[in-house]
Amino acid sequence: MVDVFGVMKRNGHLRIICCRFGDKFNQWHVDNLKHMIDEYSGLKYDSFEVIEDDLYGNWFNKFQMYDRFRDGENLYFDLDLVIYDKLPNLIRKDFTLLDDTWWRERAHTPLNSSIVSWTGDVSYIWDKFKKEDHFYVTNYTKGSDEWYWKFIDYKTYDKVCPSIKDYLYKQPPQFSVCTLGQMHHLQEKGWTGWYSEYFLNH
Repeated sequence: MVDVFGVMKRNGHLRIICCRFGDKFNQWHVDNLKHMIDEYSGLKYDSFEVIEDDLYGNWFNKFQMYDRFRDGENLYFDLDLVIYDKLPNLIRKDFTLLDDTWWRERAHTPLNSSIVSWTGDVSYIWDKFKKEDHFYVTNYTKGSDEWYWKFIDYKTYDKVCPSIKDYLYKQPPQFSVCTLGQMHHLQEKGWTGWYSEYFLNH
């Protein structure tokens, strides 16, 4: 079921998805995401899936999830997030990403794929990308968000996930998740702040 805002009311299989490849993230980051979801988010999910096949050596590896998961309710999280309270309902029927224009100056896109949701089959995203994957990987070097913006119809969340750069020294009580973005080093052992209280022990 869907309410008037396009928010899904749970009635199917909910799949949590993340992606790990290369040297930037390791198993701790996967375990840490699952820990924060289980301990703080309030989410009740049916499976926790990890994309690990490194086909492209960069963010385009995420796109495998659109081919692999063609049913049910799907909710993707980047590994460089901090989840510290009960999440709002992020499950969506339509393909939905974050709008980041309210917390940063527009760079190459007005969106952010740190959190993504869809229900059912959106394999057309994978199919479109796969047809010219070498061209896209070579020419879209600013990130997959630029590709989404140019080629895919999407919807965006309301203000649900700010950047931690604006809240380094004070936990924002009006939110329940922050993206670390280019500050993912905050997850490394030795860094301490309000956010580290929610991370899995190293």
